[in-house]
Amino acid sequence: MNFYKHYISDFNGHTAHLDWLEDCAYSRLLRIYYLRENPIPLELSEVYRLVRAVDKQQRDAVKRVLKEFFSKRMDGFHQKRCDAELKQYLARAETNRRIAQLRAVPTKKE
Repeated sequence: MNFYKHYISDFNGHTAHLDWLEDCAYSRLLRIYYLRENPIPLELSEVYRLVRAVDKQQRDAVKRVLKEFFSKRMDGFHQKRCDAELKQYLARAETNRRIAQLRAVPTKKE
């Protein structure tokens, strides 16, 4: 997914209490989620690498954000809004694929 809608007032309304590092961590986690079209991996060392959290303060911020905004499941850390947006995006993509396939099929001209 190369694009997602970012509603600034929604984002700010839910994240106004975050400090600078937490805000950065959350933004990066969202971008990774959408780019990979999958939940955030469970392995924290991989998460740190993906969001470029290199020191203890940054890693602690990532952990706090994961705890507050994501739910841990068997396949990774899920974020409710991301899951809903991805579901909608993937449904549209499938519809577009079917439409493209139908257009590619030659039709009989009488």
